[in-house]
Amino acid sequence: MKESPINMGIDDAQFTLKSGSKTTDLIGVICQGTRMVGVKKKEITLDGNDATDAIIYLIKQNEKLLQYVFTDTITFGGFNLIDLEKIYAEVNIPIISVTDRMVDLDSVKNALIKNFPNEYPNKLQSIVNAGVLYETKIETAGGQSTIFFHSKGIEYNEVKSLLKKVCIDSKLPESVRLAHIIGKMF
Repeated sequence: MKESPINMGIDDAQFTLKSGSKTTDLIGVICQGTRMVGVKKKEITLDGNDATDAIIYLIKQNEKLLQYVFTDTITFGGFNLIDLEKIYAEVNIPIISVTDRMVDLDSVKNALIKNFPNEYPNKLQSIVNAGVLYETKIETAGGQSTIFFHSKGIEYNEVKSLLKKVCIDSKLPESVRLAHIIGKMF
């Protein structure tokens, strides 16, 4: 693994379901290590089923450069869930979905059944396809923190090493942190 791996962090732009808007943007920030070198965006549907394809599109625009992809969770634009297995199969670049808290799967499942009675099996399959939610500790400028992640195409120990290279002050990779900040501007 290079000292400054080229990675893309993806998060959704700020949105409110009450605004009447049916879309938001996915923001992709490309970093070499922790230094930002580019920004891309792609529109997705709130509570839709197009975030997986949007992420594949963002990656393919830069796939010759990218070594790793990070996402902020597997849920974007409300309940627009991504399928990590499909993304990895399509682009063959390791993908890591990070979150700063443990996920309550029962609550998520109940919300999907309640809000998407016809679509919840497909949305639930995206969660199943994400695989194991791993937990690890990371040392940042603020001290030791816990982070959780799903991954495809990369082993647990390699993710731990990678996180040490792409996190600065936050336990989130810098590319994801920047995508989150940029997403708040919309």
